[in-house]
Amino acid sequence: MARFSTLANCRLSFRLCLVVALITCTVLLPARVTRAAATPTRIVIGFPSPTPRVAPLWIAQDLDFFGKYSLTSQIVLVRNNQILTAGIAAGDIDVGYTGGTTVLGAAAAGVELKMVASFVSRGRGYLMVRPEIRKPADLAGKRIGVQSIGGTLWMYVMLTLEQLGLDTARDRIQLLVIGDQTVIAPALESQVIDAAVLTSRTYIPGLKQKGFSLLTEVTPPMAATGIVARKIALQKNPEILENIMKALIEAEYYVLAPSNKSQVIKTIVKRLKLADASAAEEGYADTLKEFDAKPYPSIDGLRNMQRLLAMQNPRLNDVNPANLMDITLMRKLEESGFLAQLRARYRE
Repeated sequence: MARFSTLANCRLSFRLCLVVALITCTVLLPARVTRAAATPTRIVIGFPSPTPRVAPLWIAQDLDFFGKYSLTSQIVLVRNNQILTAGIAAGDIDVGYTGGTTVLGAAAAGVELKMVASFVSRGRGYLMVRPEIRKPADLAGKRIGVQSIGGTLWMYVMLTLEQLGLDTARDRIQLLVIGDQTVIAPALESQVIDAAVLTSRTYIPGLKQKGFSLLTEVTPPMAATGIVARKIALQKNPEILENIMKALIEAEYYVLAPSNKSQVIKTIVKRLKLADASAAEEGYADTLKEFDAKPYPSIDGLRNMQRLLAMQNPRLNDVNPANLMDITLMRKLEESGFLAQLRARYRE
């Protein structure tokens, strides 16, 4: 019952935050509305962390791919995954640009969310450490920053430690909740933490210049970035969800086309408020390696995330990851020739 109360409280908190966020988005990030005979459907899309992986979402708004598919969007940054999950569950957010953490967390609370697409089925994590840490054993007794306990960055940390043969309890490793990667990188520089696992190379060149080093890299199966919606929305409004998917998948193809590199780099620099475009280049290169041209939800990625999250919530052992996915619309888009059309349109 405590879990349900927490979700209910998150819904209340989210609705208060949403009012502020939507006002901010309206002022700072206005969506361009397509002038057409029919009134575009207004949608709200939430995402948990600003990284280069969010480029398709930003591009879809900046270049008005949403308008192309009769939509007008509001994009909301919701850094707390519980609040993001609650917002989707309550219907205040139509779609989450998020991943397995969200659908698994919802399942543990008895809420039915579905992952309908997954842009990244195998993630990348980079363990950055202070100069004096030269081998895995040196991490004993050290502090590693995460965005939240049970969140995606936490999972990357746990997978990295697992790969290195380390254990948080046995090796006295502290996991400190710091924030997303825009906050974690400066925390590493200011010695608030000793190490961090980053999922983008964006901040790595700057850290290396200051003496930090890359200790190891992990590439685990992860359903980390995709499209998540309520089961009831999928049943009642499949056309709207299909149009959202079309806009985001076309934006993904735009991002992956080499001829659009300068525009994508410009978008990443602007959205992440980077001073150096070379940092955006690193993140862009990661995106090209990670994104799937056929973004079906990844069952292997969900299972891997379930295994890790079950450490925090044993109830997840009873969840069937296959029930958290719905490939109906993704299959429809492929069989209708939509993906083939995008390949032809953005072919070099």
